[in-house]
Amino acid sequence: MRVKRNAGIPAAVFSVLCACFFLTGCGEGEGGVQVTNLQIDKNGRVTSNIVEDFDKDFYSVDALREMVQAEIDDYNGSHPEAVTLSELKPYGEEEEKVLVSMQYATCEDYEAFNESELFFGTVEQAQAAGFSLDVELISASDGTKKIGESDILGMKDMRILIVRQSAQVSQVNVPEKVQYMTEGTALTGAKGITLPGPENSSDINWKGDLTYVLMK
Repeated sequence: MRVKRNAGIPAAVFSVLCACFFLTGCGEGEGGVQVTNLQIDKNGRVTSNIVEDFDKDFYSVDALREMVQAEIDDYNGSHPEAVTLSELKPYGEEEEKVLVSMQYATCEDYEAFNESELFFGTVEQAQAAGFSLDVELISASDGTKKIGESDILGMKDMRILIVRQSAQVSQVNVPEKVQYMTEGTALTGAKGITLPGPENSSDINWKGDLTYVLMK
């Protein structure tokens, strides 16, 4: 079992957003960001794009920006320049939504800031970090083909993503082509996945299992 890290600010971003609007659930479409997502680059930096319904009669964008920035400043007080607010603006044809884009220096910063597991590295590094690899994954190209722990450990130099399913994050984009993934996970192109979500879409507190994605 993995040893839990110091969680930092409890679910900072989403707790602020939950107070402002109903969480819906981000990928990139022709019109830009469509659903709440994470994008991870080859160096492990994380971009979080949050798109949610927004009640302009209840909250102002400026007030929301101040609340989010205050949480970031608090975290950065002990983790200099770890989290940055890139953008926060009204969104959609009638500005009925809000887009919040944040940058995290590492997956560890995302984990601590949001209290939700996110790992990107090699299989060997994941094992060293304490993640259990006793899981069964299906092939991204052939759903009938499955691999288990011994197969995964034999791929020690392959990159692996491990992320906690949540009601907030719908999609994750990775820097390499997906090879194997947790059953129930759907591909969105060669380098993206849609995470399993709660049975009831209004359950904003739902926390699911870990999703594993092997890539190269």
